[in-house]
Amino acid sequence: MTVFDDIPRRGTDPPIQNETAFGHLNRSGRTEAARVRLLVDAWFDRYPTAHRDPLVARFRSSIDDQHRSAFFELFLHELVLTSGHKVLQIEPKLAHTTKSPDFLVESAQAHRFFLEAVLATGRSQNDVAAQARLNDVLAALDKTPSPAHFLDISPQGTPTAPISIKKMKRELSQWIAALPADDSAIDKAPFAYEEHGLRITIRPFPRRNRQRIGRSIGVRHFPVQQVTVDEDIRSAIEKKASRYGDLDHPYVVAVNAFGFFHHEEDVFDALIGTSFTAVHQFTDGTFSTEDARKPDGIWVGPKGPRRKGLSAVLSTEQIDPWNFAARHGRLVRNPWATIVLAPISLRVDQFDPIDGGFRRTEGTTMGRIFGLPEGWPLD
Repeated sequence: MTVFDDIPRRGTDPPIQNETAFGHLNRSGRTEAARVRLLVDAWFDRYPTAHRDPLVARFRSSIDDQHRSAFFELFLHELVLTSGHKVLQIEPKLAHTTKSPDFLVESAQAHRFFLEAVLATGRSQNDVAAQARLNDVLAALDKTPSPAHFLDISPQGTPTAPISIKKMKRELSQWIAALPADDSAIDKAPFAYEEHGLRITIRPFPRRNRQRIGRSIGVRHFPVQQVTVDEDIRSAIEKKASRYGDLDHPYVVAVNAFGFFHHEEDVFDALIGTSFTAVHQFTDGTFSTEDARKPDGIWVGPKGPRRKGLSAVLSTEQIDPWNFAARHGRLVRNPWATIVLAPISLRVDQFDPIDGGFRRTEGTTMGRIFGLPEGWPLD
């Protein structure tokens, strides 16, 4: 079977501004895209038939977070199988609630545990909608003919309602038509358009090769934004930590973080508290410092250990169909878990509680776990 369309694929260009993640993977004629599609199809072939169609529908979604969420579940299913374990049930039924975790897994040593997937994007539904509207604006700007100049785009803010695309393009086309064809265009007043909380400023710079006229956007500036990766991870895990109540097997949440500048330390900040350096001044004027953590973690709060029903967290970053092979994962066990996760091997980094800290066991990349060539999907 294939989850992709039977269509000609000749284009090798990168995604356009408002193209969905699935849409680009589906249409791309790049060699590496073909490799990704073949692998995805093979993974879906091993996914239980009774549960395949809903996952395929989500994978093909025009909403990128739905697409990435579906792939992450497919990825986890394959990771479990590749590691020598079994997926006993998809969405296993629980006696005390109508909600179901994603998987019931049995390890190679016959230890069972529940596995739940979640994305940490830091984006609300309103944020996703606003970004989609901005992407539509950028796509329209990219398609506005500008044969003599590239456009240097600086957006500020996000639109709270759909932008009047025709009006914006009409005004932009008039501005482009009035630009001189030589380098003096750089000194002309920039184009500015503002609507529904979005302000777009555009400056021109001449094309050197005017025989090849393609997209109009040459440079895009991104606005300054606050990075809160640990908060995004904490919020995502918090939603799942107690979702299914008391369980009769260990419970593992797998979180895939999509924040900027993510780092391994972010998951520990989310789980056991935000790290900081405490400075103490003594009466003689001297100082001492020590590393400490705030009581704001999933597993440690102001009153001590909590969320004991969450046995472990499997943490990953930016897992998607194109780049998962280069990524690492880490399994962090809860020191205060009510039901301890038995030793299992997923070949990722493992952090086991010991003497008030964690002992690290090195794992390997996802590509090596899945037996893929170095640099996959590139040559």
